[in-house]
Amino acid sequence: MMKERIIYRLFLTLTLMFTPVLTYSQLSKVGTSAAEFLRIPVGARAASISAYAANTNDGASMILNPAGLTSVPKSEVIIEITPWYLDMTHSFFGASMLTEKGVVGVHVLSLNYGEFEETTAEAQGLTGRTFNAYSVSFGLSYARQLLPQFSIGGTAKVIHEQIAKSSASALAFDIGTIYQTPFDNINFGVSVTNFGSKLQMNGNDLIISSDPDESQTGNYEPDALLATQSFDLPLMLKVGLNWDAIELKNARLALSIDGNNPTNNTQSISIGGELVLANEQVMIRAGLPYIGQKDKIETFTTGIGFRYSSISGVGLGFNYSYNGYKYLGDINKLSLQIYF
Repeated sequence: MMKERIIYRLFLTLTLMFTPVLTYSQLSKVGTSAAEFLRIPVGARAASISAYAANTNDGASMILNPAGLTSVPKSEVIIEITPWYLDMTHSFFGASMLTEKGVVGVHVLSLNYGEFEETTAEAQGLTGRTFNAYSVSFGLSYARQLLPQFSIGGTAKVIHEQIAKSSASALAFDIGTIYQTPFDNINFGVSVTNFGSKLQMNGNDLIISSDPDESQTGNYEPDALLATQSFDLPLMLKVGLNWDAIELKNARLALSIDGNNPTNNTQSISIGGELVLANEQVMIRAGLPYIGQKDKIETFTTGIGFRYSSISGVGLGFNYSYNGYKYLGDINKLSLQIYF
């Protein structure tokens, strides 16, 4: 009983710690943070449901809500490579392993922006040279069930962004909890992602020749470093509920709702559902992301999933999501999971 009280107080403290964020005024705030690649949906299952704070159950939990790692049935490897807009590529690799004292995981998340042709004012256009740009995150996760009804997890990650010879790096943390309430198969989840230091670009590309005093003659032109501003990471607070509304012998319907409070946009809600058939082997999903958000570009999501387990115990999971977007076109995501 005493342990349950401690867990309850810890859970309440984590929730109240981030509740003041909800008092932010409803300004758009779009474009006020760096590392925007961290906002791209990870995991085709979560991307197709849209609301996942209380029902993550695969390796993508390391990014979404680390507490969800305790719901992964076995050790797992998840791979996802998504063609993004133009020639950009969004990729995610995660591996989690069950231990006697919890679940540990590692991940690599990246967005490769492709190759660009260099232009300069001095050349009055193209120089004939090219450069690359990318964003990447490396993370280590740990999650544990403190009680049969209560899980907590965290991720520590290094974020790096590179464009030509200039770059920025930051250290960030994700933390999450999932609580199985005693009310009619309802889970309650809270996650805070991308809490960390700021990103500020620096590098040789920012070094220029300067003339400290143009009123004087001479050819003294020392190097100068262009000043850059530091930007916050896209901090996100999610509070969600997941309800197993219908449970039959070979079918289950789960409904989810998330309250979203980002620091780079307005508050919103996301809703979604997952129909599980054929003894947890076939899944049909759909969702509506960021309802009520200003400057919203997401429209709707849907997807399917399949899971197969062999006699030897090795299992395969395949998930597909269709994500609707305004303006630039829709995105198709594929995730492959290997359980062992």
